[in-house]
Amino acid sequence: MRPSLLAVLAVAMTAPLGACGGPAPPPLATAADSLAFQITEGAGGLAAWDALRGLEFEWAVVRDSAELARNRHVWDKHGDRARTEWRAGADSVMVAVFTPSTFDPDAPTGRVGLDGTELTGPAASERLVEAYGRFVNDGYWLLAPLKVFDPGVRRSLDTGSGFDRLAIAFDSVGLTPGDRYWIETDPVTGGMTGWSYILQSGNEGAWEWLDPTELETKAGPVVLARTKVSADGRSVIFTEPRALTEIDEAEFTDLMPRLSAR
Repeated sequence: MRPSLLAVLAVAMTAPLGACGGPAPPPLATAADSLAFQITEGAGGLAAWDALRGLEFEWAVVRDSAELARNRHVWDKHGDRARTEWRAGADSVMVAVFTPSTFDPDAPTGRVGLDGTELTGPAASERLVEAYGRFVNDGYWLLAPLKVFDPGVRRSLDTGSGFDRLAIAFDSVGLTPGDRYWIETDPVTGGMTGWSYILQSGNEGAWEWLDPTELETKAGPVVLARTKVSADGRSVIFTEPRALTEIDEAEFTDLMPRLSAR
């Protein structure tokens, strides 16, 4: 159920794009770049993405009507802070807070707690790395249409299916640079409607992206799909997002879970 854990994604997800007065338009040197730009515009565009101060969302996986996993994320995008919560066992929840843009899996820093009790030592390090992986993975399922111009992304056109798809590959970035994605779009709006992938591990998948919702910002709405359905119809991923105009400081100081343990 997990596409790549792109280390570069966490860097690109943190700093505001317009730190120097607004997002610069990406260079459009190829037809693939133009399609990628349409995909970004279909998700609201770079100005709206830049204006989004923070984001809260849960990432839930349902298979054959049974919920298999649920994670909660709070991202202070402009402040470069993340909080990730996930269920650890039948009735326990892990909570981790960390700085995404500088997180190093080989030397993890941050804080992590189990049911509100802070962990230390190797146990804390292991859980922080896990939290970082969940943040990057779950965020990519939500934000992929806004990441097509990230550093290290290689774009090309795939026309073998009878219509243009954006093929995504990666330079030597992330934990699984061998992953490949093909993004499908609405021919009218340019918005992302689905993707298929072949992962470095050999796993393959195809998903339809549905139920777009608008997150209001001062520069217009960011448009993100809330529901992803697998090609066989048996699996659903829910990524219900909420824009944050104010940041609750307790999210980054209090390790008590806010995600239900069941």
